[in-house]
Amino acid sequence: MENDRARQIALAAGLTALDEKHLTQLASSLASGRELSAKLPKDLHWSEEIALTFRLPSSGSAKR
Repeated sequence: MENDRARQIALAAGLTALDEKHLTQLASSLASGRELSAKLPKDLHWSEEIALTFRLPSSGSAKR
């Protein structure tokens, strides 16, 4: 990805003060994300995907 495209993406996200070094990092990050997402299986059923769950302490429990 070229810095011109990275600049367009940055501007669309409201990142107006990025210099060339930051645009290069953004372009590298976007390319890496695309590469990693391409490696994900495309045929998973929704029931096979992992689900992150969090358990909140009850209001009466003490902090540890």
